[in-house]
Amino acid sequence: MEKEVKDLMGGKSRIITQVFCVLVLTLSLSLATALPVVAAEFPSISPTTAEYDLDDPAEVMTTITWGIASNIVAVTDDEGNLTPGLSKDYIVLVKHLVILNTYLEDKLTDIGDSVELIIKFDVGAATLTITAIGTQPSISPTTAQYDLDDPVDVETTISWGIATSVASIVDDDGHTLTSSQRSVTGTDVTIRSGAYLAGKLKDIGDEVVLTINFNRGDPATFTITAIGTQPSISPTTAQYNIDSPADVNTTITWGTASSVASIVDGDGHTLTGTQYTVTPITAGVSASLTIRSTQYLAGKLTDIGDKVLLTIKFNLGDNATFEITATGVNAVVSPQTRDYDLDNPADAKTTITWNTATSVTSIVDNYGHTLTGTEYTVTPVTPGVSANLTIPSSLYLAGKLTNIGDKVVLTIKFDLGADATFTITAIGIQPRISPQTKEYDLNNPSNAATTITWGTATAIVSIVDNDHYTLIKDADYTVTAINADSATLTILAEPYLEGKHMDIGDSVVLTIDFNVGVDATFTITSMGIQPSMSPVTVDYDVIDRNDVATTITWGSAASVVSIVDDSGYLLAAGMHYAVIPITPGESANLTILSSTYLSGKLRSFGQKLVLTIGFDVGRDATLTITVPEVCFIATAAYGTPMAEQIQILREFRDEYLLTNPLGQALVDLYYRVSPPVAEFITGHPSLKPVVRAGLLPAVAMSAIAVNTTPVEKIVIVGLLGLVVVAVAVWAIRRRGRGPEYS
Repeated sequence: MEKEVKDLMGGKSRIITQVFCVLVLTLSLSLATALPVVAAEFPSISPTTAEYDLDDPAEVMTTITWGIASNIVAVTDDEGNLTPGLSKDYIVLVKHLVILNTYLEDKLTDIGDSVELIIKFDVGAATLTITAIGTQPSISPTTAQYDLDDPVDVETTISWGIATSVASIVDDDGHTLTSSQRSVTGTDVTIRSGAYLAGKLKDIGDEVVLTINFNRGDPATFTITAIGTQPSISPTTAQYNIDSPADVNTTITWGTASSVASIVDGDGHTLTGTQYTVTPITAGVSASLTIRSTQYLAGKLTDIGDKVLLTIKFNLGDNATFEITATGVNAVVSPQTRDYDLDNPADAKTTITWNTATSVTSIVDNYGHTLTGTEYTVTPVTPGVSANLTIPSSLYLAGKLTNIGDKVVLTIKFDLGADATFTITAIGIQPRISPQTKEYDLNNPSNAATTITWGTATAIVSIVDNDHYTLIKDADYTVTAINADSATLTILAEPYLEGKHMDIGDSVVLTIDFNVGVDATFTITSMGIQPSMSPVTVDYDVIDRNDVATTITWGSAASVVSIVDDSGYLLAAGMHYAVIPITPGESANLTILSSTYLSGKLRSFGQKLVLTIGFDVGRDATLTITVPEVCFIATAAYGTPMAEQIQILREFRDEYLLTNPLGQALVDLYYRVSPPVAEFITGHPSLKPVVRAGLLPAVAMSAIAVNTTPVEKIVIVGLLGLVVVAVAVWAIRRRGRGPEYS
């Protein structure tokens, strides 16, 4: 026994020594990555952009941070190198670079001009961008009016800014104004009326846009608009009475205009001198415009609601419109709606009040059919005032209105005036069923029945379910008379309802179509008890590798039909799992086998497996199997995963190993190879003190690593490096001497 222990200690001590060396090396690499690196500082300037004010030109200066540079080799722009010196382009004063005005005034001549300077140091380079700024020239106001009734010159005032003169003034037709058409005196710009504006702006609303170009800066725009008093008419609408036709008048207020140039109607016809007259009321102020009845309106407006829109064009100003509408009294029918009783059919009647109309020209239904002389009659009540309109039942309505809610809309057209509508609707008593819903017990299946109250209907035409299957009478359902007004509708459990293979909560919706009236719906819903499972989460020990189990409460279900894992793999009954009854018909144990399934699926900590269990009836259930996160060898040595030493090792793993690729690879390797070692230690309790002693240096090192400052860590790494070297030398010499025991 003593020899076996010594051999075992000799073999295991080599493993512990190797693991210890790898941990020390990993800690050293992790700490080494924290050492800072000092970077060289290159020269720079601040600011890197500057402005050159054209209103107040001055030198531009930027501050140099030399860094590792010591002097400026050259300053270049897009044309080449600048010349250094006081009377040249730039100078350098200790840590300041000054770009001189003698350079900038030639380079930047207008607002927005810019130059990019490349500053080359003996080591490195920088860029300085200088942009010209200044005050743009402007005018005020930018718009003006030119009164056609009182034409005068138009003026605006210039704020020069960086400009000193007007180079040119160009209008929106590309014409450059001459000195006789405009003048500039001091800050005043004058646009001449007689020499330019009178020929440019001739009507109200005419506009000219002048672009004023300066010797420096952006151009300005000056917009001049012609104004005046628009001509108008009042009223702008009038009526033309067909029953008492007469001329139609409106009054013109001339404004800037002085005459009517033309009158054009909506058909493009220009009225002649015989079709309208213009008669002065107050000379130069107003006049009466008359549109003739016999010469124009009588031929244009022939029915109530007809309209003519006249556009009156003046010699100056905008057009005016005059709308004339034909009036009269439209014919009406009363009542406008009637019911047609399917249980007691009769003719439908209404009364016409003629008003301006004198006859019915046609009647058209909403299907486009024009009723013939046999399908309606008009009988005078008071000649010239009213008449009865009759729509016969047998000759028209009986063939049009066959179901409750059917409707015919008749459009009645008269010789004068608007159409009238007469709506006739079929009425009756809708069939109904009660109750409208039933439950179908999967544990105790039976027929589903409801009561029909016929109303106007007399028979069922068809029954269709929500799968579009049409039920067969006497095979899938029966109708049994109760009395002349009602019957019992029975949906048979066998073969129809059982053949639907419904699950708990499934519904079949039946649409019942009657020979008359709206459809009814009958909803049959299956009921039962959902299967359940407890517990729904279990742990799997990758060391012991025992089966895992849970308890099923069947409810309405009777069997497990499938188990699928989260990778889509279908487990085989008997091979991967077993269902063993506890109380037949009530509960059973579901066991997921380790040897044939779990051991191949779950191999390391933190792994999780989700199984979806499908039952013959009811909702699926899920079983989650998880491998607890443990440190296998340490847990086996200390007997519990909650030991303080194991917590220190976890902290070291999380802080120093899982934060870098090398550490992650070591952790992954450890969790793949350690379960067999832990299993061996668990099976040999006498090895636990030896393993704990072997782990002590790793625990101590981990405690120091997670509880010390960076400076202390550097010192410790150095000491640990010496320890690694010493251990390695000891291991090599010991291997050279061979085993001490034989």
